[in-house]
Amino acid sequence: MIGPDMRRRRLLRPVVDGLVALAAVLYLTAAMADGDDAPAVAASPTAAAPSAAATPVSSAAAPVSPERAVEERVQRTLDAQSRALLAGDLETYLKPVHSSLREQFTLRFGSLRALGVAAWTARVAERPRAEGNDRWSMIVEIRYCLAAADCAPTSLVLNSTWSVGALPPVIVEFERTVLPWDLTPLQAVSGRRVIVAGPAETAGRLPFFRTAADRAADIADRYARWDPAPKRYVVFVAAPEQWATWWNGTTETIDAYAEGSKGIVVKAAESQDDGLVNLLTHEFAHVLSLGDNGADGRDWWLSEGFAEYVADRDGSWTKNRLPRVRRFVGDGRWDGTVTLAAPPKGTTAADRIARYGIALLTVTCLAGHFGEDKLVAFFTAVIRNRSDPPAASPGTLGADWPGVATACAAEVRSRAA
Repeated sequence: MIGPDMRRRRLLRPVVDGLVALAAVLYLTAAMADGDDAPAVAASPTAAAPSAAATPVSSAAAPVSPERAVEERVQRTLDAQSRALLAGDLETYLKPVHSSLREQFTLRFGSLRALGVAAWTARVAERPRAEGNDRWSMIVEIRYCLAAADCAPTSLVLNSTWSVGALPPVIVEFERTVLPWDLTPLQAVSGRRVIVAGPAETAGRLPFFRTAADRAADIADRYARWDPAPKRYVVFVAAPEQWATWWNGTTETIDAYAEGSKGIVVKAAESQDDGLVNLLTHEFAHVLSLGDNGADGRDWWLSEGFAEYVADRDGSWTKNRLPRVRRFVGDGRWDGTVTLAAPPKGTTAADRIARYGIALLTVTCLAGHFGEDKLVAFFTAVIRNRSDPPAASPGTLGADWPGVATACAAEVRSRAA
């Protein structure tokens, strides 16, 4: 016998199933309107070959949270934009970009294309956060390669805000980086082992830098002791305006600096061929030995001394530094400490060069007494693993640090005599 409650449930069931089906159609329609096909759903074995004894299963799909729905829509938009960048399709690339950001995104597109962007993926890295008025904020992780798609990709994590009321979602805010390709329209030339880029006013000098950078890469590659050398070293040539704005912008006392896998920056005014090769080799050595982690300023002497050592293959860098070292030591401004910290603010250019020279001579001393393999092991322990020299020395050099430091200090004084 069928009671009143059972009759109501049977009458309501078609209505409920109809509403569920309608919701699914609306969701898939929104997904397709964003520009891509709806995600495929694999059929279950039970659904494909039902059994007479099978337990009834509800046809209703699991509900999708608003955060998940927004994430999926934004991800499809990011995927389409990434494909457009790699294909050189500016119109499609700009499609989800608010008019107030189009100039910024057009600049980024042009510079990345000039640099030979070969791989670019962007993904929503954290659950979106509702900001009201159909706006959602979220973290986007970008991974990219220049020139070679099979490189070890560089990673960026950036803030963004999207308006999701439109189809597709619209980027209304996107964090701008301090990378050269995000700030400056770039022109670029490629060499055997390098990509060299700069603003329009440096275009005529880029081939000169390319030649020097290829020579430097050949030298530095021999010291890829931690990870494989990059497919291409990236060199950004900075005119005065860019020198003041790219990355840290506070580099009055140096002529180049490294930012790991993202590239190195060198002043466009550098003109001496041999000196430029040494300078670029020094910075490439930082890329190889430090990666994207940087170095502790406390052990400045070792991170800089090692880069100087790599650049000094023919002894020309030592020859360049020695006159300033002699004056620095002869004037009594060195107390014999080989573990020099980074030069304090206000250090003169001459004294800074002398400090680099002392760091070079100290690392040369370590290599001469213990060999390059033990030097690399010591560097790894101190710089990459953040150990103190006294703790690292016995296990890597096979000698106690006080005796090593004393011997190298005596060698520096001898060379400076």
